Amino acid sequence: MLRFILVGGANTLGTTVAFYALATVLPTRIAFTVVYLVGLAFVVVVTPGYVFGSRSSWDRRLLLALWYLGTYAVGIGVISLLTSALSTPRAVVVLGTVMVTAPLGFVGARLLSVRRD
Repeated sequence: MLRFILVGGANTLGTTVAFYALATVLPTRIAFTVVYLVGLAFVVVVTPGYVFGSRSSWDRRLLLALWYLGTYAVGIGVISLLTSALSTPRAVVVLGTVMVTAPLGFVGARLLSVRRD
């Protein structure tokens, strides 16, 4: 759990800062997409082995990537709700999106990275 907090926290912090910065010069959905793809690549490579100490097959890693793509869709939905329906400030959109997607990421990573024998 400590490794997930450290690696996931660093990934979340880095991508949140990058998301906020990019959202100042790009449309929010595009900024989220760019940052999410970079974070996705990092998670698929690092999470199974380093965080959970599991030797995941590429099939499991693909499932993890698919989970994160579903989480991405949820994030886009949150962005749409906060920007279009509620006209929320950028900082709230960024933090609100991260607060919804980060826990989903943990659940998927935990379920798909740890072997059950």
